[in-house]
Amino acid sequence: MTELNTRRVYHFIDNEFGLLNLQNRRLKISTLIGLNDPFELLSNNIQNKKVRSLFNIAKSIFDKRFGILCFSNSSQSPVQWAHYADRNKGICLGFDVRSDLLMDIQYIAERISEASFPTHPDFAEEWMQKVLSTKYSHWAYEDEARVFVRLESKIGECYFREFDTDMTLVEVQVGFNSKITRAQLADALGDISEGVTCFKVRPAFGSFRMVRNENESLWK
Repeated sequence: MTELNTRRVYHFIDNEFGLLNLQNRRLKISTLIGLNDPFELLSNNIQNKKVRSLFNIAKSIFDKRFGILCFSNSSQSPVQWAHYADRNKGICLGFDVRSDLLMDIQYIAERISEASFPTHPDFAEEWMQKVLSTKYSHWAYEDEARVFVRLESKIGECYFREFDTDMTLVEVQVGFNSKITRAQLADALGDISEGVTCFKVRPAFGSFRMVRNENESLWK
């Protein structure tokens, strides 16, 4: 049996929910309506009223059936740490994810002038994913890769995707302002801690990147 290729991708999160995700071995799935970009699925020019109506219908249908796991291809962006890891007080989870599940975002400066729709219902999901992998260029700092997930059973008000062999946790990077201790992190990881590399990050001395802090004594 051929081994599937994986890619290392990263998920930024605050301390509270980060520890909960580790304890429960899962990530929260984002719904389309719940994402922070108001132009999700709207990268096309929709000035035409009929086109706009069709896109809004598609957006509503997708929101009920599918969710999204959002990752970054890099863990070194200080903007990502500031925006999504609670101003460097949170953590960054590194996963090895099956390459064929990941879809990289394409960033564009202008909206796509023409609007095309799937010619058959069997192509609807593929069309939706393509449209949802295009975003405004100002989001390029996220260097985003997405995994699309079918929404199934809810836990409370949320949907989750459990860690498994298709999405294996391999790193936990702790923000330089985080109060998480080694003991707290080890407790949250439990029996999977042996396969996970954990370290604290700091601002680099010679570039605008977040890098591993090699001085282990600074993290208690």
